[in-house]
Amino acid sequence: MDVVRSRRSVFSFQGAGVSLSAFYIVFCVAVMAALRLLGAPEFSVLVYVAAVLVAILGVPHGGLDHWTGRRLLASRFRDSWWMMFFPGYLAVGVAVAASWFVFPLATVIGFFLLSAWHFGREDQHRMAEKSEGPRSSTIVEHFSAIALGGLVIWIPALVRVEEMTWMLRMIVPANDSGEVEKIVFFTRSIAVILCPIALVACVSQLRREGQDFNAWVPVATAGIAAIAPILVSFTAYFCLWHSILGLSRLRSQEGLTASQFVASILPLSVMAVAGVVAAGWFFRQSLGTSSIGTNPHSLQTLFIGLSAIAVPHLLLHEWAGLARRASYRPETQS
Repeated sequence: MDVVRSRRSVFSFQGAGVSLSAFYIVFCVAVMAALRLLGAPEFSVLVYVAAVLVAILGVPHGGLDHWTGRRLLASRFRDSWWMMFFPGYLAVGVAVAASWFVFPLATVIGFFLLSAWHFGREDQHRMAEKSEGPRSSTIVEHFSAIALGGLVIWIPALVRVEEMTWMLRMIVPANDSGEVEKIVFFTRSIAVILCPIALVACVSQLRREGQDFNAWVPVATAGIAAIAPILVSFTAYFCLWHSILGLSRLRSQEGLTASQFVASILPLSVMAVAGVVAAGWFFRQSLGTSSIGTNPHSLQTLFIGLSAIAVPHLLLHEWAGLARRASYRPETQS
């Protein structure tokens, strides 16, 4: 029965992935065409749209990590699993947020690399489940994950340098502007190395599975990352691809119906959106409407808060992936 349930869960996850990849590709193409015809919206509008989408999709994507923690810890700690999970998870998040103020260069570069690795690894796990099931990964696959998963970072670092520098000056809480220049320099240096790897990996993937929409996701990501403002490309990839795919995976793992799952994530989304509205009202009242989008505190709150959620999230899910591969037995498919 567990094997049958597992197969159904994976199948439903794959179906969501296929339809989502088609939607994401069409969305990227539509955004690129709209930007060419109409131009980019005001930056303050982009900040609000990004914050709302992160609240609706990104926050539940990480906010339900205690479900994964329960699966990993309940067998060993039973009803006390939460005493092990929450202190450790929150401690990592607080440490990440604090490190932005203490070690901005190492923190931002590390966050870029970890995020890229996590994005790429999630896609690799999905493709593995679609084919032969969970398996161990090689060093080449890890580098490929960082290269492909980080296209939304590496492409802007090469072709949208001034915009990235300007945004980082608002986000990074450092009095020394030289820190931002160092971050951009190291990010560009990493991008020069990883973009060719991403190109080789992308071409190889297209040659193997070019008829699959999923194989074209990196192409769409690279296109929108090169043409669209960074907030647009990052929000599109993180919210409309990575977060939805992760939520779909979580629903399959929990064996919930769509209505049950929406009921579970809705309170998180509502509270997060309420927080965005409250923050917007605060910035309007204290700074004036003309300063909302370009005020450093609004972007700092968005990105530092996002990283504080993202780092423990990605570490937890890689741990879950290791546990899943360790327990996987090929003969269960027969």
